[in-house]
Amino acid sequence: MTITSTPRPAPIGGVRYAFEWLDRWPVLVLGCLAALAPLLVVGIAPLTDLYGHLGRYAVQTELAQRPGLQPYFTFEWKLIGNLGGDLLVQLLHPLLGVEGAVRATVILTQLLGALGLIAVSRAVHGRVTPFALAAIPFLYGFPFNYGFINYTLSMALALLAYAAWLKLRRSGREGLALLWLGAAGAAIWVAHTYGWAFLGLLVGSTMLAEVWAARMHPLRAVLKILAACWPLLLPVVPMVIWRAESSGAAMSGWAWQFKFNWAISPLRTYWRDFDLASLAAITALLGWMLASRKVPINGGLGIAALLCLIFFLALPFRVFGSAFADMRLAPYALATALLTVGPLRHGSRALLVAGLLALAFFGVRMTTTAMAYRAQDRQVQAALPAVDKLPDGARVVFFSVKPCRTRWALAPLDHLAGAAMARKSAFVNDQWQQPGVNPMRVRFPAAEPFVRDPSHLVVREDCRPSPNRPRLSTSLARLPKGVFTHIWIVGEVDKATPAPQGFVAVPDAGSGLLFAAVPAPPR
Repeated sequence: MTITSTPRPAPIGGVRYAFEWLDRWPVLVLGCLAALAPLLVVGIAPLTDLYGHLGRYAVQTELAQRPGLQPYFTFEWKLIGNLGGDLLVQLLHPLLGVEGAVRATVILTQLLGALGLIAVSRAVHGRVTPFALAAIPFLYGFPFNYGFINYTLSMALALLAYAAWLKLRRSGREGLALLWLGAAGAAIWVAHTYGWAFLGLLVGSTMLAEVWAARMHPLRAVLKILAACWPLLLPVVPMVIWRAESSGAAMSGWAWQFKFNWAISPLRTYWRDFDLASLAAITALLGWMLASRKVPINGGLGIAALLCLIFFLALPFRVFGSAFADMRLAPYALATALLTVGPLRHGSRALLVAGLLALAFFGVRMTTTAMAYRAQDRQVQAALPAVDKLPDGARVVFFSVKPCRTRWALAPLDHLAGAAMARKSAFVNDQWQQPGVNPMRVRFPAAEPFVRDPSHLVVREDCRPSPNRPRLSTSLARLPKGVFTHIWIVGEVDKATPAPQGFVAVPDAGSGLLFAAVPAPPR
Protein backbone atom coordinates (compact mmCIF):
# COMPACT_ATOMS: atom_id res chain seq x y z
CA MET A 1 0.00 0.00 0.00
CA THR A 2 1.06 3.60 -0.58
CA ILE A 3 0.40 5.86 2.42
CA THR A 4 -0.47 9.53 1.98
CA SER A 5 -0.43 11.77 5.05
CA THR A 6 -2.66 14.61 3.91
CA PRO A 7 -5.83 14.87 1.86
CA ARG A 8 -5.16 15.69 -1.75
CA PRO A 9 -7.24 17.83 -4.10
CA ALA A 10 -9.11 16.36 -7.00
CA PRO A 11 -6.77 15.00 -9.66
CA ILE A 12 -6.42 17.42 -12.56
CA GLY A 13 -5.98 16.38 -16.17
CA GLY A 14 -3.84 13.65 -17.65
CA VAL A 15 -4.39 10.94 -15.02
CA ARG A 16 -7.20 8.49 -15.63
CA TYR A 17 -8.84 6.70 -12.73
CA ALA A 18 -11.14 3.73 -12.64
CA PHE A 19 -14.78 4.34 -11.69
CA GLU A 20 -14.70 8.06 -12.55
CA TRP A 21 -18.40 7.78 -13.39
CA LEU A 22 -19.16 7.49 -9.66
CA ASP A 23 -18.66 11.25 -9.35
CA ARG A 24 -21.51 12.11 -11.69
CA TRP A 25 -24.53 13.58 -9.92
CA PRO A 26 -27.11 11.16 -11.37
CA VAL A 27 -25.01 8.25 -10.13
CA LEU A 28 -24.64 9.82 -6.67
CA VAL A 29 -28.40 10.39 -6.45
CA LEU A 30 -29.05 6.77 -7.40
CA GLY A 31 -26.47 5.67 -4.85
CA CYS A 32 -28.20 7.65 -2.11
CA LEU A 33 -31.59 6.19 -3.08
CA ALA A 34 -30.07 2.70 -2.93
CA ALA A 35 -28.64 3.57 0.48
CA LEU A 36 -32.16 4.39 1.69
CA ALA A 37 -33.85 1.35 0.11
CA PRO A 38 -34.20 -0.60 3.39
CA LEU A 39 -36.14 2.32 4.91
CA LEU A 40 -38.31 3.05 1.89
CA VAL A 41 -39.87 -0.42 1.75
CA VAL A 42 -41.29 -0.23 5.30
CA GLY A 43 -43.15 2.35 7.38
CA ILE A 44 -41.48 2.85 10.74
CA ALA A 45 -38.27 0.82 10.51
CA PRO A 46 -38.41 -2.42 12.58
CA LEU A 47 -35.49 -1.46 14.82
CA THR A 48 -35.42 -2.93 18.32
CA ASP A 49 -35.75 0.30 20.32
CA LEU A 50 -37.47 2.53 17.78
CA TYR A 51 -41.08 1.94 18.83
CA GLY A 52 -40.04 2.70 22.40
CA HIS A 53 -38.65 6.02 21.19
CA LEU A 54 -41.91 6.60 19.32
CA GLY A 55 -43.79 6.43 22.62
CA ARG A 56 -41.40 8.88 24.24
CA TYR A 57 -41.71 11.26 21.29
CA ALA A 58 -45.49 11.28 21.75
CA VAL A 59 -44.93 12.48 25.32
CA GLN A 60 -42.33 14.99 24.17
CA THR A 61 -44.46 16.60 21.46
CA GLU A 62 -48.08 16.14 22.53
CA LEU A 63 -48.26 15.71 26.29
CA ALA A 64 -50.37 18.83 26.73
CA GLN A 65 -53.02 17.42 24.35
CA ARG A 66 -53.01 13.89 25.82
CA PRO A 67 -54.74 13.65 29.19
CA GLY A 68 -54.26 9.88 29.16
CA LEU A 69 -50.48 10.27 29.40
CA GLN A 70 -50.35 13.18 31.84
CA PRO A 71 -50.78 11.23 35.11
CA TYR A 72 -47.76 9.01 34.36
CA PHE A 73 -45.21 10.93 32.28
CA THR A 74 -43.45 14.28 32.46
CA PHE A 75 -41.00 15.79 30.01
CA GLU A 76 -38.53 18.58 30.75
CA TRP A 77 -35.93 19.66 28.20
CA LYS A 78 -32.36 19.53 29.49
CA LEU A 79 -28.98 20.11 27.85
CA ILE A 80 -27.59 16.58 27.56
CA GLY A 81 -25.42 14.83 25.01
CA ASN A 82 -28.19 12.62 23.68
CA LEU A 83 -30.82 14.74 21.92
CA GLY A 84 -30.22 14.41 18.16
CA GLY A 85 -33.33 12.48 17.17
CA ASP A 86 -35.43 14.24 19.80
CA LEU A 87 -34.67 17.64 18.28
CA LEU A 88 -35.33 16.46 14.73
CA VAL A 89 -38.69 14.97 15.73
CA GLN A 90 -39.57 18.20 17.53
CA LEU A 91 -38.76 20.16 14.38
CA LEU A 92 -40.64 17.86 11.99
CA HIS A 93 -43.65 17.10 14.20
CA PRO A 94 -45.77 20.15 13.20
CA LEU A 95 -45.49 19.08 9.55
CA LEU A 96 -45.64 15.29 9.77
CA GLY A 97 -47.13 14.30 13.13
CA VAL A 98 -45.39 11.94 15.55
CA GLU A 99 -45.09 8.83 13.42
CA GLY A 100 -44.29 10.74 10.24
CA ALA A 101 -41.61 12.73 12.06
CA VAL A 102 -40.04 9.54 13.43
CA ARG A 103 -39.92 7.91 10.01
CA ALA A 104 -38.48 11.05 8.41
CA THR A 105 -35.86 11.35 11.17
CA VAL A 106 -34.66 7.79 10.59
CA ILE A 107 -34.49 8.30 6.82
CA LEU A 108 -32.70 11.64 7.19
CA THR A 109 -30.21 10.07 9.61
CA GLN A 110 -29.16 7.42 7.08
CA LEU A 111 -29.16 9.89 4.20
CA LEU A 112 -26.79 12.15 6.13
CA GLY A 113 -24.63 9.13 6.93
CA ALA A 114 -24.35 8.16 3.27
CA LEU A 115 -23.62 11.76 2.28
CA GLY A 116 -21.02 11.94 5.04
CA LEU A 117 -19.13 8.92 3.70
CA ILE A 118 -19.29 10.32 0.17
CA ALA A 119 -18.18 13.78 1.34
CA VAL A 120 -15.19 12.39 3.25
CA SER A 121 -14.14 10.36 0.21
CA ARG A 122 -14.27 13.47 -1.99
CA ALA A 123 -12.49 15.63 0.59
CA VAL A 124 -9.70 13.13 1.21
CA HIS A 125 -9.23 11.53 -2.21
CA GLY A 126 -10.69 14.11 -4.57
CA ARG A 127 -13.41 11.76 -5.78
CA VAL A 128 -15.92 9.14 -4.71
CA THR A 129 -14.35 5.70 -4.58
CA PRO A 130 -16.14 2.34 -4.79
CA PHE A 131 -14.95 1.70 -1.25
CA ALA A 132 -16.84 4.72 0.07
CA LEU A 133 -20.03 3.12 -1.26
CA ALA A 134 -18.96 -0.21 0.24
CA ALA A 135 -18.80 1.56 3.62
CA ILE A 136 -22.50 2.54 3.45
CA PRO A 137 -23.87 -0.89 4.50
CA PHE A 138 -22.07 -0.47 7.83
CA LEU A 139 -24.48 2.40 8.55
CA TYR A 140 -27.05 -0.39 8.83
CA GLY A 141 -24.92 -2.25 11.33
CA PHE A 142 -25.67 -3.54 14.80
CA PRO A 143 -26.00 -0.10 16.50
CA PHE A 144 -28.55 1.17 13.98
CA ASN A 145 -30.52 -2.08 14.01
CA TYR A 146 -30.80 -1.73 17.77
CA GLY A 147 -32.41 1.66 17.21
CA PHE A 148 -29.60 3.93 18.46
CA ILE A 149 -30.85 6.85 16.36
CA ASN A 150 -29.20 9.69 18.31
CA TYR A 151 -25.88 7.89 18.12
CA THR A 152 -26.15 7.11 14.40
CA LEU A 153 -27.20 10.68 13.62
CA SER A 154 -24.25 12.11 15.54
CA MET A 155 -21.80 9.85 13.67
CA ALA A 156 -23.28 11.00 10.35
CA LEU A 157 -22.91 14.64 11.37
CA ALA A 158 -19.32 13.98 12.48
CA LEU A 159 -18.43 12.67 9.01
CA LEU A 160 -19.97 15.72 7.34
CA ALA A 161 -18.27 18.11 9.77
CA TYR A 162 -14.91 16.42 9.21
CA ALA A 163 -15.22 16.73 5.42
CA ALA A 164 -16.06 20.45 5.75
CA TRP A 165 -13.10 20.97 8.12
CA LEU A 166 -10.73 19.34 5.63
CA LYS A 167 -11.90 21.64 2.85
CA LEU A 168 -11.52 24.76 5.00
CA ARG A 169 -7.96 23.84 5.97
CA ARG A 170 -7.03 22.98 2.39
CA SER A 171 -8.22 26.41 1.26
CA GLY A 172 -5.98 28.08 3.87
CA ARG A 173 -8.81 29.39 6.06
CA GLU A 174 -7.36 28.16 9.34
CA GLY A 175 -9.31 30.62 11.50
CA LEU A 176 -12.60 29.66 9.91
CA ALA A 177 -11.69 26.00 10.32
CA LEU A 178 -11.26 26.55 14.06
CA LEU A 179 -14.61 28.33 14.33
CA TRP A 180 -16.29 25.57 12.37
CA LEU A 181 -14.76 22.89 14.56
CA GLY A 182 -15.98 24.59 17.73
CA ALA A 183 -19.53 25.14 16.47
CA ALA A 184 -19.87 21.74 14.79
CA GLY A 185 -18.35 19.89 17.75
CA ALA A 186 -20.77 21.50 20.22
CA ALA A 187 -23.80 20.78 18.00
CA ILE A 188 -22.76 17.18 17.45
CA TRP A 189 -22.21 16.70 21.19
CA VAL A 190 -25.85 17.69 21.75
CA ALA A 191 -26.88 15.05 19.21
CA HIS A 192 -24.82 12.38 20.98
CA THR A 193 -21.52 12.38 22.85
CA TYR A 194 -20.06 9.60 20.69
CA GLY A 195 -20.33 11.65 17.51
CA TRP A 196 -18.40 14.48 19.15
CA ALA A 197 -15.69 12.03 20.22
CA PHE A 198 -15.62 10.51 16.72
CA LEU A 199 -15.12 13.95 15.16
CA GLY A 200 -12.23 14.56 17.56
CA LEU A 201 -10.75 11.20 16.62
CA LEU A 202 -10.94 11.98 12.89
CA VAL A 203 -9.47 15.46 13.24
CA GLY A 204 -6.78 14.39 15.70
CA SER A 205 -5.75 11.46 13.51
CA THR A 206 -5.40 13.74 10.49
CA MET A 207 -3.18 16.13 12.45
CA LEU A 208 -1.14 13.24 13.84
CA ALA A 209 -0.51 11.96 10.32
CA GLU A 210 0.61 15.43 9.24
CA VAL A 211 3.11 15.97 12.05
CA TRP A 212 4.40 12.41 11.66
CA ALA A 213 5.03 12.97 7.93
CA ALA A 214 6.75 16.29 8.71
CA ARG A 215 9.04 14.60 11.28
CA MET A 216 8.25 17.31 13.82
CA HIS A 217 9.81 17.45 17.25
CA PRO A 218 7.38 15.77 19.71
CA LEU A 219 6.72 18.99 21.65
CA ARG A 220 6.06 21.01 18.49
CA ALA A 221 3.87 18.21 17.19
CA VAL A 222 1.73 18.19 20.34
CA LEU A 223 1.36 21.97 20.24
CA LYS A 224 0.37 21.88 16.56
CA ILE A 225 -2.26 19.20 17.18
CA LEU A 226 -3.67 21.09 20.17
CA ALA A 227 -3.74 24.35 18.21
CA ALA A 228 -5.86 22.68 15.53
CA CYS A 229 -8.17 20.71 17.83
CA TRP A 230 -8.74 22.82 20.96
CA PRO A 231 -12.21 24.16 19.93
CA LEU A 232 -13.51 20.60 20.31
CA LEU A 233 -13.06 20.96 24.07
CA LEU A 234 -15.97 23.39 24.36
CA PRO A 235 -18.59 20.73 25.33
CA VAL A 236 -16.44 19.39 28.18
CA VAL A 237 -18.02 21.68 30.80
CA PRO A 238 -21.68 20.83 30.04
CA MET A 239 -20.68 17.17 29.74
CA VAL A 240 -19.13 17.15 33.22
CA ILE A 241 -22.21 18.88 34.68
CA TRP A 242 -24.55 16.46 32.88
CA ARG A 243 -22.75 13.36 34.04
CA ALA A 244 -22.31 14.66 37.59
CA GLU A 245 -26.09 14.99 37.78
CA SER A 246 -26.80 11.59 36.24
CA SER A 247 -24.83 8.37 36.04
CA GLY A 248 -21.41 9.64 37.00
CA ALA A 249 -18.55 7.78 35.37
CA ALA A 250 -19.87 4.25 35.82
CA MET A 251 -18.06 1.75 33.61
CA SER A 252 -18.57 -1.99 33.73
CA GLY A 253 -18.95 -5.17 31.77
CA TRP A 254 -15.64 -5.70 29.96
CA ALA A 255 -15.55 -9.36 28.92
CA TRP A 256 -14.02 -11.37 26.09
CA GLN A 257 -17.35 -12.97 25.19
CA PHE A 258 -18.82 -9.51 24.59
CA LYS A 259 -15.85 -8.53 22.42
CA PHE A 260 -16.13 -11.67 20.33
CA ASN A 261 -19.88 -11.25 19.86
CA TRP A 262 -19.53 -7.61 18.83
CA ALA A 263 -16.51 -8.33 16.61
CA ILE A 264 -18.57 -10.67 14.42
CA SER A 265 -21.68 -8.44 14.52
CA PRO A 266 -20.92 -5.21 12.58
CA LEU A 267 -23.37 -6.28 9.85
CA ARG A 268 -25.75 -8.19 12.14
CA THR A 269 -29.23 -7.86 10.73
CA TYR A 270 -31.26 -11.03 10.09
CA TRP A 271 -29.54 -14.04 8.47
CA ARG A 272 -26.55 -15.11 10.57
CA ASP A 273 -24.60 -17.07 7.97
CA PHE A 274 -25.11 -14.44 5.29
CA ASP A 275 -24.14 -11.58 7.61
CA LEU A 276 -21.00 -13.41 8.70
CA ALA A 277 -20.10 -14.27 5.11
CA SER A 278 -20.56 -10.63 4.11
CA LEU A 279 -18.28 -9.50 6.92
CA ALA A 280 -15.65 -12.10 6.00
CA ALA A 281 -15.75 -11.10 2.32
CA ILE A 282 -15.34 -7.35 2.88
CA THR A 283 -12.70 -7.88 5.57
CA ALA A 284 -10.71 -10.14 3.25
CA LEU A 285 -10.98 -7.59 0.43
CA LEU A 286 -9.91 -4.80 2.74
CA GLY A 287 -6.99 -6.84 4.08
CA TRP A 288 -5.80 -7.64 0.56
CA MET A 289 -5.89 -3.98 -0.43
CA LEU A 290 -4.02 -2.88 2.70
CA ALA A 291 -1.33 -5.45 1.91
CA SER A 292 -1.06 -4.44 -1.76
CA ARG A 293 1.69 -2.03 -2.78
CA LYS A 294 -0.45 -0.58 -5.55
CA VAL A 295 -3.31 0.72 -3.39
CA PRO A 296 -3.11 4.32 -2.08
CA ILE A 297 -4.05 4.58 1.60
CA ASN A 298 -4.70 7.83 3.47
CA GLY A 299 -2.66 7.87 6.68
CA GLY A 300 -4.98 10.11 8.69
CA LEU A 301 -8.02 7.92 8.11
CA GLY A 302 -5.88 4.85 8.66
CA ILE A 303 -4.92 6.10 12.12
CA ALA A 304 -8.57 6.91 12.84
CA ALA A 305 -9.66 3.38 11.87
CA LEU A 306 -6.92 1.89 14.05
CA LEU A 307 -7.94 4.05 17.01
CA CYS A 308 -11.58 3.01 16.56
CA LEU A 309 -10.45 -0.60 16.78
CA ILE A 310 -8.33 0.08 19.86
CA PHE A 311 -11.17 1.86 21.66
CA PHE A 312 -13.54 -0.94 20.68
CA LEU A 313 -11.22 -3.41 22.39
CA ALA A 314 -10.55 -1.21 25.43
CA LEU A 315 -14.03 0.05 26.28
CA PRO A 316 -16.30 -1.99 28.57
CA PHE A 317 -19.87 -2.94 27.74
CA ARG A 318 -21.34 -0.08 29.80
CA VAL A 319 -20.06 3.52 29.99
CA PHE A 320 -21.83 6.27 31.97
CA GLY A 321 -24.68 3.83 32.52
CA SER A 322 -25.26 3.36 28.77
CA ALA A 323 -25.12 -0.22 27.48
CA PHE A 324 -23.39 -1.42 24.30
CA ALA A 325 -20.75 1.29 24.56
CA ASP A 326 -18.06 -0.76 22.82
CA MET A 327 -20.29 -2.47 20.25
CA ARG A 328 -21.16 0.84 18.62
CA LEU A 329 -17.62 1.42 17.35
CA ALA A 330 -17.06 -1.80 15.40
CA PRO A 331 -19.04 -0.89 12.22
CA TYR A 332 -17.46 2.56 12.06
CA ALA A 333 -13.94 1.15 12.42
CA LEU A 334 -14.54 -0.90 9.27
CA ALA A 335 -16.31 1.93 7.44
CA THR A 336 -13.40 4.27 8.20
CA ALA A 337 -10.93 1.62 7.05
CA LEU A 338 -12.75 1.41 3.71
CA LEU A 339 -12.60 5.19 3.38
CA THR A 340 -8.80 5.07 3.63
CA VAL A 341 -8.55 3.44 0.19
CA GLY A 342 -7.86 6.01 -2.50
CA PRO A 343 -8.92 6.10 -6.18
CA LEU A 344 -7.52 3.34 -8.38
CA ARG A 345 -5.68 4.18 -11.59
CA HIS A 346 -6.42 2.36 -14.80
CA GLY A 347 -4.14 -0.50 -15.70
CA SER A 348 -4.48 -3.03 -12.90
CA ARG A 349 -6.99 -5.79 -13.50
CA ALA A 350 -6.77 -6.94 -9.87
CA LEU A 351 -7.61 -3.47 -8.53
CA LEU A 352 -10.43 -3.13 -11.04
CA VAL A 353 -11.89 -6.38 -9.73
CA ALA A 354 -11.50 -5.08 -6.15
CA GLY A 355 -13.53 -1.99 -7.01
CA LEU A 356 -16.23 -4.07 -8.71
CA LEU A 357 -16.42 -6.34 -5.67
CA ALA A 358 -16.84 -3.28 -3.44
CA LEU A 359 -19.73 -2.03 -5.57
CA ALA A 360 -21.28 -5.50 -5.60
CA PHE A 361 -21.03 -5.61 -1.81
CA PHE A 362 -22.89 -2.30 -1.60
CA GLY A 363 -25.67 -3.43 -3.94
CA VAL A 364 -26.13 -6.86 -2.40
CA ARG A 365 -26.16 -5.60 1.20
CA MET A 366 -28.68 -2.85 0.46
CA THR A 367 -30.96 -5.36 -1.27
CA THR A 368 -30.75 -8.00 1.45
CA THR A 369 -31.11 -5.43 4.24
CA ALA A 370 -34.32 -4.24 2.59
CA MET A 371 -35.53 -7.86 2.44
CA ALA A 372 -34.63 -8.36 6.11
CA TYR A 373 -36.51 -5.22 7.16
CA ARG A 374 -39.57 -6.39 5.22
CA ALA A 375 -39.46 -9.74 7.03
CA GLN A 376 -39.11 -8.08 10.44
CA ASP A 377 -41.81 -5.55 9.64
CA ARG A 378 -44.21 -8.42 8.97
CA GLN A 379 -43.66 -9.54 12.57
CA VAL A 380 -44.45 -6.02 13.76
CA GLN A 381 -47.57 -5.67 11.64
CA ALA A 382 -48.82 -9.07 12.80
CA ALA A 383 -48.65 -7.97 16.45
CA LEU A 384 -49.97 -4.40 16.07
CA PRO A 385 -53.71 -5.23 15.83
CA ALA A 386 -53.68 -5.44 19.62
CA VAL A 387 -53.22 -1.66 19.74
CA ASP A 388 -56.48 -1.13 17.90
CA LYS A 389 -58.27 -3.13 20.61
CA LEU A 390 -57.10 -0.79 23.38
CA PRO A 391 -59.23 2.12 24.60
CA ASP A 392 -57.65 5.55 24.88
CA GLY A 393 -55.81 6.01 28.15
CA ALA A 394 -55.45 2.27 28.85
CA ARG A 395 -52.99 1.14 31.53
CA VAL A 396 -51.06 -1.64 29.81
CA VAL A 397 -48.49 -3.99 31.27
CA PHE A 398 -46.51 -5.23 28.31
CA PHE A 399 -44.38 -8.38 28.10
CA SER A 400 -41.98 -9.41 25.35
CA VAL A 401 -41.29 -13.12 25.78
CA LYS A 402 -37.70 -13.93 24.86
CA PRO A 403 -36.20 -17.28 23.79
CA CYS A 404 -33.81 -19.10 26.12
CA ARG A 405 -30.81 -18.15 23.98
CA THR A 406 -30.37 -14.86 22.15
CA ARG A 407 -30.98 -15.23 18.45
CA TRP A 408 -28.89 -13.59 15.73
CA ALA A 409 -31.75 -11.53 14.30
CA LEU A 410 -32.61 -8.58 16.52
CA ALA A 411 -36.06 -8.59 18.12
CA PRO A 412 -38.32 -5.93 16.53
CA LEU A 413 -41.09 -6.48 19.12
CA ASP A 414 -39.21 -5.69 22.34
CA HIS A 415 -40.51 -2.10 22.58
CA LEU A 416 -43.63 -2.39 20.44
CA ALA A 417 -45.66 -1.08 23.38
CA GLY A 418 -44.50 2.41 22.39
CA ALA A 419 -47.10 2.21 19.61
CA ALA A 420 -49.79 2.04 22.31
CA MET A 421 -48.39 5.20 23.89
CA ALA A 422 -48.33 7.03 20.54
CA ARG A 423 -51.66 5.84 19.16
CA LYS A 424 -53.79 5.30 22.29
CA SER A 425 -52.15 7.53 24.96
CA ALA A 426 -51.68 4.37 27.01
CA PHE A 427 -49.38 3.85 29.96
CA VAL A 428 -46.84 1.10 29.19
CA ASN A 429 -43.94 -0.24 31.23
CA ASP A 430 -41.09 -0.36 28.69
CA GLN A 431 -39.62 3.16 28.86
CA TRP A 432 -35.99 3.73 29.82
CA GLN A 433 -35.28 5.59 33.04
CA GLN A 434 -31.49 5.57 33.51
CA PRO A 435 -30.39 8.97 34.83
CA GLY A 436 -29.29 11.30 32.05
CA VAL A 437 -30.55 9.12 29.19
CA ASN A 438 -33.53 11.28 28.21
CA PRO A 439 -35.62 14.16 29.58
CA MET A 440 -38.75 12.06 30.17
CA ARG A 441 -39.73 10.78 33.61
CA VAL A 442 -42.17 8.00 34.50
CA ARG A 443 -44.21 8.09 37.71
CA PHE A 444 -46.73 5.40 38.56
CA PRO A 445 -46.02 4.17 42.14
CA ALA A 446 -49.02 1.85 42.22
CA ALA A 447 -47.62 -0.16 39.29
CA GLU A 448 -44.19 -0.86 40.80
CA PRO A 449 -42.09 -2.73 39.81
CA PHE A 450 -43.80 -2.84 36.40
CA VAL A 451 -43.10 0.78 35.55
CA ARG A 452 -39.95 0.93 33.40
CA ASP A 453 -37.51 -1.02 31.24
CA PRO A 454 -36.61 -3.91 31.64
CA SER A 455 -39.75 -5.01 33.53
CA HIS A 456 -41.31 -5.96 30.18
CA LEU A 457 -38.62 -8.52 29.26
CA VAL A 458 -39.42 -12.08 30.30
CA VAL A 459 -38.45 -15.57 29.11
CA ARG A 460 -40.39 -18.68 28.17
CA GLU A 461 -41.44 -21.15 30.81
CA ASP A 462 -38.77 -23.68 29.75
CA CYS A 463 -35.94 -21.15 30.20
CA ARG A 464 -33.70 -20.49 33.16
CA PRO A 465 -34.79 -17.15 34.68
CA SER A 466 -32.49 -14.29 35.71
CA PRO A 467 -33.04 -11.19 37.90
CA ASN A 468 -33.74 -9.03 34.83
CA ARG A 469 -35.59 -11.69 32.84
CA PRO A 470 -37.97 -13.79 34.93
CA ARG A 471 -40.35 -16.30 33.44
CA LEU A 472 -43.63 -14.93 32.11
CA SER A 473 -45.63 -16.82 34.72
CA THR A 474 -43.55 -15.29 37.51
CA SER A 475 -44.16 -11.75 36.30
CA LEU A 476 -47.88 -12.38 35.79
CA ALA A 477 -48.15 -13.66 39.37
CA ARG A 478 -46.47 -10.51 40.71
CA LEU A 479 -48.76 -8.00 38.99
CA PRO A 480 -50.32 -5.53 41.43
CA LYS A 481 -54.05 -6.03 41.71
CA GLY A 482 -56.46 -3.58 40.16
CA VAL A 483 -53.78 -1.37 38.55
CA PHE A 484 -53.61 -2.40 34.90
CA THR A 485 -56.52 -2.44 32.51
CA HIS A 486 -54.78 -4.69 29.97
CA ILE A 487 -51.99 -7.25 29.63
CA TRP A 488 -50.27 -7.40 26.23
CA ILE A 489 -47.89 -10.29 25.47
CA VAL A 490 -45.78 -10.64 22.30
CA GLY A 491 -42.79 -12.69 21.17
CA GLU A 492 -42.30 -16.36 22.08
CA VAL A 493 -45.83 -16.60 23.39
CA ASP A 494 -47.89 -19.75 23.85
CA LYS A 495 -51.30 -18.94 22.37
CA ALA A 496 -52.85 -21.40 24.83
CA THR A 497 -51.75 -19.28 27.82
CA PRO A 498 -54.83 -18.90 30.03
CA ALA A 499 -56.08 -15.50 31.05
CA PRO A 500 -54.69 -14.40 34.43
CA GLN A 501 -57.18 -14.13 37.26
CA GLY A 502 -59.32 -11.04 36.87
CA PHE A 503 -58.69 -10.77 33.09
CA VAL A 504 -60.35 -12.11 29.95
CA ALA A 505 -58.86 -12.73 26.52
CA VAL A 506 -59.51 -10.13 23.82
CA PRO A 507 -60.16 -11.83 20.46
CA ASP A 508 -58.54 -10.87 17.14
CA ALA A 509 -55.65 -9.11 18.84
CA GLY A 510 -52.93 -10.11 16.40
CA SER A 511 -50.11 -12.59 16.75
CA GLY A 512 -49.68 -12.00 20.49
CA LEU A 513 -52.10 -12.16 23.39
CA LEU A 514 -54.19 -9.35 24.82
CA PHE A 515 -56.13 -9.63 28.08
CA ALA A 516 -58.55 -7.05 29.44
CA ALA A 517 -59.40 -6.60 33.11
CA VAL A 518 -62.83 -7.77 34.14
CA PRO A 519 -64.83 -4.75 35.36
CA ALA A 520 -65.41 -4.77 39.10
CA PRO A 521 -69.05 -5.53 40.02
CA PRO A 522 -71.06 -2.50 41.12
CA ARG A 523 -71.45 -2.07 44.85
